[in-house]
Amino acid sequence: MSRRVFCLLAILFLGVATTPSAFADENIGYISYDLTTPPGTAQFDIVNLTGANELGSPFNVLTAVNLSNLSLDVKFASGPDEIFGSSYFTLNADGLSFDGTAKSTGAANPIGFNGAISAILTGDFSATTLLLDPSGTDTVNASFITTLTGSGVGGALEDGDFAVIVATTGTSGPPPPSTPEPETLMMVGTGLAGLAGLRRRRYVAVVRGFLSRKVAVCATVVVVAAAVAAMPVAAHATNVTLSSWTSPSSGASGSTVVALTGNGFPSLPIDASAVTVSLSTTCGGSPTNAAATSVSQVLGSTDRVKFLVPGSLATGTYFVSVAGMNASAVSFASTNCSQINVTHTSTALAACLPSSSLAVLTGTNVNAYVPKGWWGGGTNGVSLVPIEGSDTPSAISTAHPINSCSSNSQTGETVCVDNLTDVYEIVGNTITASLTSGSNSSAGFSGGTCKNCGVAINALTNTAVINMGLIGGASGDGIQLLDLATNTFAPAFPTAAAVSENISVDPNRNLILSPNEDGVYDLLTISPTGALTEYEHAFATGGGEPDSAAEDCTTGIALATNEFTGDLYISDLTQAVFTPPSGGQTFGTWTAPSQLVNFPEFDGFAAGTSGISVAAGTTHLGITTGEFGGRLFGVFQLPATSGTGTPSFVDYVAANMPNTPDGGTFSAGFDPHTITAYTSPNNGKAYGLIADWENGVVPKYVGVVDLAALLAAPRTGTHTVDPSYNLVTNGVVRYVVVP
Repeated sequence: MSRRVFCLLAILFLGVATTPSAFADENIGYISYDLTTPPGTAQFDIVNLTGANELGSPFNVLTAVNLSNLSLDVKFASGPDEIFGSSYFTLNADGLSFDGTAKSTGAANPIGFNGAISAILTGDFSATTLLLDPSGTDTVNASFITTLTGSGVGGALEDGDFAVIVATTGTSGPPPPSTPEPETLMMVGTGLAGLAGLRRRRYVAVVRGFLSRKVAVCATVVVVAAAVAAMPVAAHATNVTLSSWTSPSSGASGSTVVALTGNGFPSLPIDASAVTVSLSTTCGGSPTNAAATSVSQVLGSTDRVKFLVPGSLATGTYFVSVAGMNASAVSFASTNCSQINVTHTSTALAACLPSSSLAVLTGTNVNAYVPKGWWGGGTNGVSLVPIEGSDTPSAISTAHPINSCSSNSQTGETVCVDNLTDVYEIVGNTITASLTSGSNSSAGFSGGTCKNCGVAINALTNTAVINMGLIGGASGDGIQLLDLATNTFAPAFPTAAAVSENISVDPNRNLILSPNEDGVYDLLTISPTGALTEYEHAFATGGGEPDSAAEDCTTGIALATNEFTGDLYISDLTQAVFTPPSGGQTFGTWTAPSQLVNFPEFDGFAAGTSGISVAAGTTHLGITTGEFGGRLFGVFQLPATSGTGTPSFVDYVAANMPNTPDGGTFSAGFDPHTITAYTSPNNGKAYGLIADWENGVVPKYVGVVDLAALLAAPRTGTHTVDPSYNLVTNGVVRYVVVP
């Protein structure tokens, strides 16, 4: 480099260094579009890099700047915008950032983010006079506007797209740019670092110290620059400083992708495969490693590293560190830790349950909603039964016998349907709305008939899915979607195949699962416009009748019971191949690696395997039972991974439900199956719930089964619990009275 060029650059440095700070915009943080539970959910997150999260230039605001009056305007390739207010965001555990609410990427606008191309975030700052690192102050405007645009095909928002939130100076003028230009000092520093063969982070640190001494003589600049250029590249790892919490600040083990933000990374490219993320109960403690899924630059040497929360982690708070190297073999390691709260499930996954009789609403309090009716009779009403926490048991009156309920733990709402066409929306113990479905006929099963036959919830779209009798298709059955935000029904969809006694909804893959008594496993896909397409998959049942669907939504392992046998059907939906309808047919077909597995110990179920449910989360545990009497039931362990080969069961065990507290013999309920499962948000354990219909009139008790504890109980034979082992006194089973 010539002396003249270098002098000019040095003068530019000095000009920038001596410019009053009040004339400079300040970087506050960024908003990002993140796929948090691939393949089907995304959210907008805000990372605030001020105050305790200040990382140094280019995010060097020492004042804690809180954001308020947030509004997010999401724009789509077609259709109207969707406006989200401050309630869309939840304050991150760092007290400054915000975590967005997960929405489906495959549902129609405005209930999901499919087709989103940009988003405009506006809000206010809590402080306008900002203290800067390493010194100085700045005065900025009290509000901001930031535009995030998509980088994908057709301008679609892609995972990891982001825009920097900037505090601007001055009292008038155009809105700040969506992605600000790099600061002049940073831009020139990067160029000189490249010319001198130095890492940017180290060079800027040297120049910052040099400029702080206000040296204004070009000759001196040349001497100092020459000395800097002569410095060898350090062999030790580059130090990275991390923000205090991940974004989002909580995640379900095995299913949620979160991001670390740090400053001091070496220049890109950094391949994710060359990065190790470590999580431990103390910073620097014995780690559980996670693979990074992506590494991207935010601004300057500030990067974000995304990773999947390991499935082996128990519920609790963990400290996260990162280490690796870039493509030039420059290594880096964090000098501090971010934190993350790990759970075993999420409110979205909690709704991934079949449309069985029982509903379970999870939170600090866990409540079951227990119908007092079934397809063949019973009495009117629903009982709220507290399973965990301090809620009060109560009875909820209805005009007709209820056969099924399902809950959305994200909204706190439960939906119940009766044997006719009534649909009830319930919050707590209060009916908030009574609606009428589009059923116009009765569906018939081996266990009874019904117009509304069951209900399942898609928590990501806040949609109820009702299986019903419906004239118009080859089967005389159908499916109808209910938007719970607006209480409006989509047109009822006639199905070519008969519907299952218990359908299930996969919110991540936008599927409705419906194995029927004819040996056809129906899958219905939900398109970006909310339209349904039916795909059939016939399989040999060995004389049984598929009765109920279930799925481990974290892995995509789908299940079906096979009534009158001891069999369970298992399939890997992550490997499913769909053939669209053709030749005038109203349905397509699907195939996937699958098998029908016999469990000899389940052959004794009353009516064979009938009801089934999987506790959504990372335990991969499920429960199955018979119907119309009997006390024999089973618990099974599913594989923790999917995507290759034919899926199989890892372990299983059969046991008898113990006598109820009044000394009676437990008796499984009727159709549509009085069984469900959940993962406790309080202790991370997987539980099965089974209603007791001992008197055959109304349910008397709900049995709560610790699924892992039953699998760990002493056995006689390979897969049978020792009958002398007391399940109640050993804490495996407990009973709760149904009011």
